[in-house]
Amino acid sequence: MQVVEEQTAVFEEMIQNLLNYGFGSVDNLFSALEVVSLREALMKRYEADRFQPAGIGDQFNLTRVSDIRSDQILWLSKESAVLVEQSFFKRLDEFVAYLNRTCFAGIDSYEFHYAVYEPGSFYKRHKDQFTSSDQRKFSLVIYLNDSWNPGDGGELVIYTDSKHCIEPVPGRVVFFSSELEHEVLTSKIQRKSLTGWLKTI
Repeated sequence: MQVVEEQTAVFEEMIQNLLNYGFGSVDNLFSALEVVSLREALMKRYEADRFQPAGIGDQFNLTRVSDIRSDQILWLSKESAVLVEQSFFKRLDEFVAYLNRTCFAGIDSYEFHYAVYEPGSFYKRHKDQFTSSDQRKFSLVIYLNDSWNPGDGGELVIYTDSKHCIEPVPGRVVFFSSELEHEVLTSKIQRKSLTGWLKTI
C-alpha cells in the first residue's frame, strides 16, 4: 500500500508541475536499480550496433539533418522488451491510467526510443508535436547516464515564458507538453536516455 501511495504522489507531482508550469521533473519515479538495468539494456543493443542516426519529421516525411540533430536512436516495442523494459512499460501504463483518470487526457497510445548522444551531439530548438498532426500530447524523458556533472553538457532547455535548463542526472524524469519548444545542448559526454510521447488517435 505504501509503495502505491508513494507512486501516486510522484504521479501527482508530475501532473501538477505540468499544469502549473508546462513541464515538471522528478528524480524518484524509477529506482536506482531500474535505472542501471535500463542503461545496461540500452548499452547491450548500442554495442551490438542496433541504433540508427535519428531523423526529423514524421514517418511520412522523415529526413536526417545532422546540423539539427545528431543523436542515435532505437525504437522500443512491448513485443521485444526485456524484463526491465516490461517493467518500464508497466509503470508507464499506470501513469497513463492515472493521467487519464484525473485529467481526462484521453491518452490511448505511446511510442518510446532509446537515445544516445555521443560527445559533440545535440538537438537544436524544436517542438515534438508535428505541424501535420497533434497526436503527440506529452513528452517524457528518463535519463540513463552513468553520471552527470556540471560542465558535461547535454542539458535539456525548455522554453515557456522563460528559459528552463534541466540537468540530465541519472534517473531524472522530465514530463512536458509536446507543444513546448525545447533543445538538447551539446553533450561533452556520452548522454543516454529513454524518450517518448504520450499520444491520442
